[in-house]
Amino acid sequence: MNEQIAKVLLEKRAVTLNAKDPFTYVSGIRSPIYCDNRQMIAYPEEREQIIDAFINKSQDYEFDIVAGTSTAGIPWASWISDKLNKPMAYIRGAKKGHGAGNQIEGANVNGEKVLIVEDLISTGGSSFSAVEAVREAGGSCVAVVAIFTYDFKKAGQVFKKGGCKLLTITNFSTLVNVAKNDGILTDRELSLVLSWNKDPQNWGPKHGFPNADKG
Repeated sequence: MNEQIAKVLLEKRAVTLNAKDPFTYVSGIRSPIYCDNRQMIAYPEEREQIIDAFINKSQDYEFDIVAGTSTAGIPWASWISDKLNKPMAYIRGAKKGHGAGNQIEGANVNGEKVLIVEDLISTGGSSFSAVEAVREAGGSCVAVVAIFTYDFKKAGQVFKKGGCKLLTITNFSTLVNVAKNDGILTDRELSLVLSWNKDPQNWGPKHGFPNADKG
């Protein structure tokens, strides 16, 4: 399943690899990989594969509510909750500054077990803030499940320290190996991409791609 979904992400260019002309992130760092899983909502057949993979990945966990993170996790949570016939909620990045001031909309998570749905795990900070929002609202998070992770150590540490399970359908190492086997990456490009994962902050300057000045 990991390899199949990785192949789908590459085919639909939800994840793009380019070691020769790296991407520039908002932070300014250069990267040979760019992920935009929002692309996948445009493809009914492929998104159905991802929905089934989400359900398969979380089948060993008991939960009452499916909650999507705003905004990328919302469509996936909607499809999953519909297929499982479970209530749905969505979680903002912060509380509203007006009205009721809610951070979580939809199903009431107080006293309930919640599965949080994400599209991408990077360093884990924003995803874990959703876990904290559920806990603050009186619910418990059984797991966060995402389509893809960059496999950064920091993300694993954040979730381990916070006492929440992190599940992903596919990951960085699987995807780059699929790319190599499918001829998308040469041996040298594979080595370059793998080295980025170990030290993303310094990868660009080390390989002749200065980080952008965002000051």
